[in-house]
Amino acid sequence: MLARERPILHDRRKLFQTPLLIPSFSSKGFPEMRKIIELMKEFITDVVLVSAYDQHYRHLDARKITFPTVIFLDSGGYEARVEHDLSEAYGQDYKPAQWTIHNHRNVLRDWKSSVPTVAVNFDSPRRHYALAQQIALASRLKDEFPQFPHEFLIKPSPKQRWVDLDSIAPMVEALQGFTVIGLTEYELDDTLLGRMEKIARFRMILDSANVTAPIHIFGSLDTFSTPLYFLSGAEIFDGLTWLRFGFLNGQTIYKHNYGARSGTNGIIKTSLDLVHTMWKENYYYLQSLRDEMCGYVHTSDFNSFKHIGPQLEQAFHQLEARLG
Repeated sequence: MLARERPILHDRRKLFQTPLLIPSFSSKGFPEMRKIIELMKEFITDVVLVSAYDQHYRHLDARKITFPTVIFLDSGGYEARVEHDLSEAYGQDYKPAQWTIHNHRNVLRDWKSSVPTVAVNFDSPRRHYALAQQIALASRLKDEFPQFPHEFLIKPSPKQRWVDLDSIAPMVEALQGFTVIGLTEYELDDTLLGRMEKIARFRMILDSANVTAPIHIFGSLDTFSTPLYFLSGAEIFDGLTWLRFGFLNGQTIYKHNYGARSGTNGIIKTSLDLVHTMWKENYYYLQSLRDEMCGYVHTSDFNSFKHIGPQLEQAFHQLEARLG
């Protein structure tokens, strides 16, 4: 079975349990990020993802993020680029500030959080590196900051649109020692089934080399693609979709329709009250979805997914046909 539930250790201590569905916070598209964090800290009791870019530019204060059990400290590449992720539906203008490897290292050097923090390697907004160089730079960062569990985020090599599994396979043993290995959803493939297949084949490559690190899919956190990627072998998911849309009965809904569809008197709520309610309910929905994913691991029964089991089963059979 590609889907799995397990503890992830660092220095022989349990860091977290997969699967993980991580609510992310970013100043990109959410300039009121500090207020959102302040609101949600009363409800979030598990893991969060924030950006080194936002820490550097003081959009957040790590010392005040004391409520989660673990923090994933993203590389800052998302905020440093003009491009948006797959869930961005609004096309807002965005002008990033400068972001360099020295900025990133300074954030790690000055990081003061009391919460265990997984550090993601630097993701250059201006330059793509060949995989061997990506591994070398990430390994150097891991050696320089041994106090962190480290995640290696794999990016496409120069002149490539997608991450290339053929280039990863010969070097897979070099990934030993990273606590987590990440891939960005929009850099996997241009179809959902193609992304599922690539995740599954990557998991099999890792397993064959006894690389036990879980796969983290950046930018994927919704009601349908998340469980599909989980069935394909990924275990950690994050994204901003939970702030942009409503999660309801297996569907990801335009936020202005969420109130009327959810039956919480949302049709008469102000926009501000509605979005605050949506964020809280979305977080609880993610917790329930995680329970359903764990239920599937224990039973192999697609009915573990209350609202979308038949659709997930159909898509999974298509994946099996591709894998052979």
